[in-house]
Amino acid sequence: MNGHDDDVTPDLADEGSDQESREASLQVGHWSPWIWVVPAIAIFVVGYLVVRYGLFGGGDITVRFVDARGLERYSPVRYRGAKVGTVQKITIDDELEEVIVRISMDAAMDDALRMGTSFWIVEPGLESGGLGGLLGGTYIGMEPGEGEPADEFEGQEYPPILTAPQPGKTFVLESEDVAFISIGAPVQFEGTRVGRVLGARYDAEEGVGSVYVFVVERFASQVRESTRFWRTGGVSISTEGGRISMGDVSLATLLNSGIAFYTPEIFAGDPASEGAVFELHDSRPAAIASADGPHMTYLTYFPGAIGGLAPGTSVRMKGVQVGRVRDVRLRYVPENATLETPVTLEIDPRLLEIQVYPGETREDLRARMDGALEALVQNGLRATLTSSLLGSTSVSLETSAAPGTGRLAVEHEPPVIPAAPGSSGLDDAIASLNRVAGTLEDLPLRETMSHLRSAAARVDSLVSDPALQDSVQRLNAALTDIQAAAQTTNENIGPIAEKLRSAATSAEAAASRAQELVGSAPKQNYDLAELIRELTRAAESVRALASYLTENPDALLKGRAE
Repeated sequence: MNGHDDDVTPDLADEGSDQESREASLQVGHWSPWIWVVPAIAIFVVGYLVVRYGLFGGGDITVRFVDARGLERYSPVRYRGAKVGTVQKITIDDELEEVIVRISMDAAMDDALRMGTSFWIVEPGLESGGLGGLLGGTYIGMEPGEGEPADEFEGQEYPPILTAPQPGKTFVLESEDVAFISIGAPVQFEGTRVGRVLGARYDAEEGVGSVYVFVVERFASQVRESTRFWRTGGVSISTEGGRISMGDVSLATLLNSGIAFYTPEIFAGDPASEGAVFELHDSRPAAIASADGPHMTYLTYFPGAIGGLAPGTSVRMKGVQVGRVRDVRLRYVPENATLETPVTLEIDPRLLEIQVYPGETREDLRARMDGALEALVQNGLRATLTSSLLGSTSVSLETSAAPGTGRLAVEHEPPVIPAAPGSSGLDDAIASLNRVAGTLEDLPLRETMSHLRSAAARVDSLVSDPALQDSVQRLNAALTDIQAAAQTTNENIGPIAEKLRSAATSAEAAASRAQELVGSAPKQNYDLAELIRELTRAAESVRALASYLTENPDALLKGRAE
């Protein structure tokens, strides 16, 4: 038994080991993390749509317009500059008469979607607010109204007058042209934005446009009876005073045109009431010129053409600006069938250092100003026109008449300042040009130019002549030789001068010896005495020559200076 077991046991052990080696190994597969990207994106999109249209979406509305005017799908709907909706679809009705715009509105505008709500299309362009409106895209503007909730509306061709967004005052600005004035354009005072444009309306029967502007409560008190409004934006080039200027152009006014106003510091008047009407001027100079304040108005009549004189043009005394032109008119005089040009001037007394005292009335200031101008007119002050070559015209008050030949007509309102006889800036400028042209015509310009051309040709021929180049080279060689000779002379002049002095000494000695001979033999011939004198003079000449050569060694080459 044991032996049998001993025989079987090894086989069972071998079988167990084989079974263990034949068992299968299990491997768990791993999922790639990228497989979850697609489901995550799908869940995010679904969540966004649920939040967008479930919680914030205000539903779809339909607005009918006569013309889409560049409106496209996904164009925004804006209220007070904020995006409150998006255009989803644009179609044409069955009668091909209207454009049907389907808009998806934000949920925050649910209470604004009522029967009286207004919708209009705002196109990009300068009339939409300067360069900023030109660069912006087309969008739909809206203004909430009152009435029952609605989801279908009729779009308006023109924007309505908006309501004031906060406490303040609304004013009406009248002008014959209300173009380039857009809703939301800024209203500025001394460079600070203090309000906005609420809208514009044109009265075809009256021929006048009205611009409604809103000024916040903080700055509403700055609008007084003497306040003047003007357009801003764009580029205004002026050539007044003979120089070119671009006015008060800034990047802000270029990007967004609007309206600004000016209020005088003195005699500004009472604060303007709600809905007060003002004139809208085209430029700042014209607006300031029409403001009352401390400015005193005067009238003058120019006998000739006024050469494009316009409101806002400067009025100067001795080249210094003291005021502006307020108004320029043309009047027919039936008594003598002629035309006259009454020009209203405004002069600021402060620019003449005429002090305006606190509490002083306008009548008192007028009396003092009239007295000063009366004295100036008595001394020959007259109103004249000055024109520059650039075409600008201005008024100048200069002393151009004899004293005592005129007076200030204070019986008129406003007082009249006499104009200089024949005062026409354009005529004077043309006359000056004619005189200059005549002077130029009298000059022998053609002959002078001919001579200059001939002289230039001769100089060019002389410079380019080969013989001149050869002569210059020869001259340089000659100067080199002379320099060498001068140097040799300087080296040898000392010995020569010394020999000359020795010769002179010998000659003097010979002359002395001969003199002694003559003295010892007075009866010798006369020619011997003459010979001695010649020898003496020769010795003096030789000595003088030696001295001169010592001081002027180059005399051997150049000769003796006269």
